[in-house]
Amino acid sequence: MKWLLLGGTGYIGSRLAAYLKSQGHGVRITTRRSRSEVPRWISADEVLSVNLDAKAELAPALDAIDAVVDLAAPDEVVSAQQPLAALKAGAEQTWIVLETLTDRPAGTRPLFLYMSTFHVYGPNIQGNVDETTTPSPVHPYALGRYLGETIVQTFRKRKLVNAVCLRLSNAFGAPVSADVPRWSLVFNDLCRQAVSQHKLTLKTAGLQRRNFITLEDTVRAIEFIVQHRSAWPEDGVLHVGSSAHWSIQDVAQMVSSHCHRLLGYAPLIESPQTADLNPPAHFQFSVERLKAMGFQWNNAVDEEIEATLNICRNVDSKTMRPV
Repeated sequence: MKWLLLGGTGYIGSRLAAYLKSQGHGVRITTRRSRSEVPRWISADEVLSVNLDAKAELAPALDAIDAVVDLAAPDEVVSAQQPLAALKAGAEQTWIVLETLTDRPAGTRPLFLYMSTFHVYGPNIQGNVDETTTPSPVHPYALGRYLGETIVQTFRKRKLVNAVCLRLSNAFGAPVSADVPRWSLVFNDLCRQAVSQHKLTLKTAGLQRRNFITLEDTVRAIEFIVQHRSAWPEDGVLHVGSSAHWSIQDVAQMVSSHCHRLLGYAPLIESPQTADLNPPAHFQFSVERLKAMGFQWNNAVDEEIEATLNICRNVDSKTMRPV
């Protein structure tokens, strides 16, 4: 198959590109970066410098493509700093991409996968959360992703685009390079702390539970979903997560344990001593739809944590450059 990854040089996109290439797929990536700024570690047959707001630039990138994965959006950190950019990426940019796709003859339109997030459900979710749970986005990142979802649904219904919105839980694992700027993610941050500070300092009591999925299973799931188009849900929404629901304290313990096994010491875990008068409500992020499609998880948690620790031990913790 020939894949097009919109915004494919980021944390998920670069791992997805490397995985797809390893499976024998053709990979084309678009990025706003100039050709000279494209990292050397990107695995792709082609990397095109494309402004996704310009149909004339995007249209040629769709030639001879079987599946498009739309990853082009500011992350949650940038979205908080630049909320209008997050909303534009979700709304205007998604509209332009899908309009360009539907300009093509019906028989030449690729499948379209829109990467959304479980954050569309808002900060107060509890109980069993499945794809029919009503979204209530608050953060600019979640708002932008949900705006994109509504546009995808419009094109599904009115233009009969073969599209699905993937609501991703907390994907974790080693980036393809230390240069990928996602060190604020909890696993990555704790691995960096373990190597650079020999202790793990939590920002909260760490009682909140989250759903986690390894990056390996994330990229495998994306490939699997494309290969099982006939099993896509009628409403065009699919959770990508796993059965793993861990607290931040659990995650810290895992990183400390793996650090001990790999590096010979177990970092102490420090967290605020003040009691949490309003402990976070627990929720269950359902992956029953993905499971019913036949997807099987590898759950290579140990490998992802140790690979992240190894990246951290080989770079300067402040610059994240090789030492």
